[in-house]
Amino acid sequence: MAASAFNPANASIEQLRAALDAGRVSSEQLVAFYLDRIERFDKKGPRINALISLNPKALEQARQSDAGKNKLRKSPLRGIPFIAKDNYDTAGIATSGGSAALKGSVPSANAFIVQKLIDEGAILLGKSNMSELAASYGRLGYSSAGGLTVNPYNTAREVSGSSSGSAAAVAADFCPFALGTDTGGSVRGPASVAGLVGLRPTLGLTSRSGVIPLSLTFDTTGVLARSIKDLSIVLDAIAGADSQDDATQQPRHPGYAAALGTRSLVGARLGVITNFRGANTEVDDVERTALARLAAQGAVLVPLTLPKEFEKLWDSVLGPAGEAEFKPQFERYLRTLPAGQPETLAQLIAISASPAILNSATPVNPERLKALRQADSTSLTDSPIYIHILTQVIPSVRRQLLALLTSNNLEAFVFSTMSCPAGPRFDRVDPSYVCNSDDSYRPSYVASAAGFPEVTVPAGRISANMPVGYSFMGRPYSEARLLSLANAFQIAGPLLPAPELAD
Repeated sequence: MAASAFNPANASIEQLRAALDAGRVSSEQLVAFYLDRIERFDKKGPRINALISLNPKALEQARQSDAGKNKLRKSPLRGIPFIAKDNYDTAGIATSGGSAALKGSVPSANAFIVQKLIDEGAILLGKSNMSELAASYGRLGYSSAGGLTVNPYNTAREVSGSSSGSAAAVAADFCPFALGTDTGGSVRGPASVAGLVGLRPTLGLTSRSGVIPLSLTFDTTGVLARSIKDLSIVLDAIAGADSQDDATQQPRHPGYAAALGTRSLVGARLGVITNFRGANTEVDDVERTALARLAAQGAVLVPLTLPKEFEKLWDSVLGPAGEAEFKPQFERYLRTLPAGQPETLAQLIAISASPAILNSATPVNPERLKALRQADSTSLTDSPIYIHILTQVIPSVRRQLLALLTSNNLEAFVFSTMSCPAGPRFDRVDPSYVCNSDDSYRPSYVASAAGFPEVTVPAGRISANMPVGYSFMGRPYSEARLLSLANAFQIAGPLLPAPELAD
């Protein structure tokens, strides 16, 4: 790329769109730029290891975009590259879900959301690594299909999970945005520790069809990007009903990107959740700074302590319901795969436990394998416990949150996305790391259990060069208002510097 040409480094989608429209850069040049960064930094140099595979047709598809063959001249995403988590089906490209047992699984069709982006003219660059089958079990960002993804801000730290590779890819500027999935915090956690914005949408706003399931009562498909504006542009493209996903419906919204400027923080009443503080003093310090920024912008802050049951939602809701659902839902997905792939969870376990995988450089995490065996023999499916969670506990969680929003006249809840910063990668010891919580994801389980939308925004950076995110959570289908508040918060604060990568 000539010195006088447009430099795509850390450019926003709007900047990329303007440069493409003005002829200052081509889609082929953008794809080549990101592929060069991937070549230099993913398996070499800092070895971020964000990607499992690349789209071999990306450059060809970019050239077609430049030639105008897709006839999408007005689409904001036309010609712009993206990366999808490797649990999204992609036609002609293997979809492993992070499992070496599925590395040969090549779907015949794209996941609904991937297809929507391609229909908008976006270019799929590749597939990102993830925690194996979307569950980490102590090895965040590790899979037998892809190994360990590390944090671009500090490669001695993890990048949370399970959308680890998607977060690392955007942070390392391998793409302007990426798709992730979020069950218990798998978009929000990685976004928070990688200095990104990340959205878990209302359950039902975006489709999950063509995505390997973990627990459909809680699974959502979401976006990771560098700014709320970029995230909103992508959400405009992917939100909507899908006849193959019964949870989806067609919500009415004004256009998320267009609505961003319609709500400032002046007079916004925000409920400050206090339950999850005290695990890390630096994270708590970032929250104090975030609250000061909100107050300075005119927000009205209302401290709230949720009932104690909200601190144990993994134990009472997500854990048991997820265990009950995984096997039947996962096996339903397996039945959609081409011949030659595992047809049952038992078959996948047998392959995962085979000497070829266990003796490889990236064997299955033993705790993940143990959990898969437990899921294969669970008695929770259709049990009274599971039915009680679905019919009594989850509705109660939703009612209580809505009552708090209504009685306090709140637009949203706010809180630290995670109660601790990114921890040391599982294969290293760091005695300096402090986390006085047995589970720093506990704040994330509130939105997951209720099916509410939550967006995390970079709020600061602490020791070890670690970013810390701050969350806005609101009523179902309140994304337009929630993103407007988060956008006002983001643009009022200092820009988080991009990580510095060296060859």
